[in-house]
Amino acid sequence: MKVTTLPLMLMILIILSGLSGLAGPVQNSASIHKVDLGKEFRIRNGKVVITRGEKLRIRFKSVLNDSRCPTGAQCGWAGNAEVVIEIAANNKKPILARLNTQLEPKEVAYNEFKIKLVALNPHPKVNVPINKRHYEATLIVTRDN
Repeated sequence: MKVTTLPLMLMILIILSGLSGLAGPVQNSASIHKVDLGKEFRIRNGKVVITRGEKLRIRFKSVLNDSRCPTGAQCGWAGNAEVVIEIAANNKKPILARLNTQLEPKEVAYNEFKIKLVALNPHPKVNVPINKRHYEATLIVTRDN
């Protein structure tokens, strides 16, 4: 019996693509972290968190601007950074919210929750650009009573 390499290679490719399809969902769910209401948490730019027991999903979408006074500089005011988060709950249409470090709004109400921006890191340094993927927001989610 003669075995050709083409069908063997094709079978290997099919098996590998099937395995990578199985690994995809596991990888995505592993990158979503669960957080607790009333406790500060950190979320990296582009990442998603879900509140435990509430199914509130928050995605850190982007940093729109960062005019905070860099470390090592003398500035007339502290400056401000503005971030965009996406919020959704229970399969409802997500909303986008802009939150600020110094200016208002610093928090947003969504359904019976409040989401507040506590901090944004890293802080700018003189003549050192920040890669947007390295931004990390500190947020807190509470019930809006």
